[in-house]
Amino acid sequence: MNHSKKEVNTKKLLEELLFSLKSSFVVVEGKHDVKTLSKIGIESHTYESVMRSKTTPSEDVILFFDKDRRGKEKEEYLSYFLKSQNVKVDSITGKYLLNILKTVHVEGILSPIERLIKT
Repeated sequence: MNHSKKEVNTKKLLEELLFSLKSSFVVVEGKHDVKTLSKIGIESHTYESVMRSKTTPSEDVILFFDKDRRGKEKEEYLSYFLKSQNVKVDSITGKYLLNILKTVHVEGILSPIERLIKT
């Protein structure tokens, strides 16, 4: 099978983004997103659990929220909160991954990931 240069680059980029998520403190909107990410070996924490926690993460945080109104609002609020606690926040990685996979919801990433990996 002959792979285009674009497919190879996208696959490599996907692997790098997934590695970044696997080695970071990731925050998602809810428990369904946590379940989705756990299926591909990524540990994550819900927005609610981070907001209720008495301590802020001591490491850099990747925010991985849906690209809808509610997701954007929660991401903005949590980003502001964490930054006020001197936590380094990455809100780009999640958005980039959703763009590559052509989906707006974290729960929708599994099928596109499987398709890209098989190519």
